[in-house]
Amino acid sequence: MAISLDDSRVLIVDDNEFNRKSLSMLLLRSGISNLEFAVDGVDGLAKVDMFRPDLILLDVDMPNMDGLEMCQRLRASALHSDLPILFQTALDSDEEQVACFKAGGNDFISKPIKPGECVARVRHQLERRKLFNDLTAFRERVEKELRHAHAMQMSLLPEPRKVAAIGLAHGLDISSHFETSSELGGDLWSVFELDEHRVGILIVDFAGHGITAAINTFRLHTLFERIPAKDLDPAEWLGALNASLKDVLPTGQFATAFYCILDKRTDVLTFSGAGAPNPILCEGDTLTLLDSAGMLLGISRRAKYHTQQVTLPPGGFLVLYSDALIECRDALGVPFGQDAVMETVRAIVDDRPADPVQALLQPFLSRIARPFRDDLTLIWVGRR
Repeated sequence: MAISLDDSRVLIVDDNEFNRKSLSMLLLRSGISNLEFAVDGVDGLAKVDMFRPDLILLDVDMPNMDGLEMCQRLRASALHSDLPILFQTALDSDEEQVACFKAGGNDFISKPIKPGECVARVRHQLERRKLFNDLTAFRERVEKELRHAHAMQMSLLPEPRKVAAIGLAHGLDISSHFETSSELGGDLWSVFELDEHRVGILIVDFAGHGITAAINTFRLHTLFERIPAKDLDPAEWLGALNASLKDVLPTGQFATAFYCILDKRTDVLTFSGAGAPNPILCEGDTLTLLDSAGMLLGISRRAKYHTQQVTLPPGGFLVLYSDALIECRDALGVPFGQDAVMETVRAIVDDRPADPVQALLQPFLSRIARPFRDDLTLIWVGRR
């Protein structure tokens, strides 16, 4: 399909009036009617700022300022670095043609002008310019929409003030790191009060990343209010989420999850898993990988989940993370791995850094380059 050039603007810079009229007639006959003229390089630079052309037909040999200097000045400005410039020249030596390209020209037309060649080269440059502008506008629109979508997704995460308030009320130190592999991701986590004694903590990782996975996090978030967790144990709540997700997730979409409830009165952590990476529990100096096995959310409405219990006394902590922490690979293709995570957590137990999340991320980031191949979520819940 032919590209319309009705709105394309062409500036003809030539000190010869006959040449200007001849070129304008050729372009008018080809359907390019938005034309402006300049008589030398000085006049041409002024017309560029006023007319804002999509292409310049530029003579080389002109008084006051020749075409080569005008082109060089335009290329020195970032505003005109991509502006198509077609030199028209009677010079036919290889050295002189190379000078046109060195000055920043896109192409050249030899004099005397051949009408068919001239129109073809002009249309080619204008069509490329139009396609480039359309692509740039589309990319800018997509980037703007992705920024808005990213902001919306970040709003699904617990607000720092809310997290701090929950921590203060229940004697917890809660810190986290959330990083998507692209503008949007498929991870989601939440912490919420169930009553004055109990706190619920959830981490979910949808299959894939990007727009599709992000949409699924919005789907899940809408279920939180429809399926209150207050009166359900972890297995029951995961089962209810699974049944609802099965109804709304496209075929082939699913999520891993881990949900737990900490009761500060009894020091009991009640939990259930849906195929998530094994959380790390620290009690005293003992590190334990919790059982997070279970059917992935959204696969089968008949999936059954099981509730388990462990003790998490004051001074202990719980580490939750998405699989990016153990599966992301270094430059040699070696994953960071579960053993490295356990070794890092063991060092944190010994050193007691002020910011355990950053202490855990440091060795990971020393090996794994950004951007990650998957979304990364890391949650540290310590009892005071």
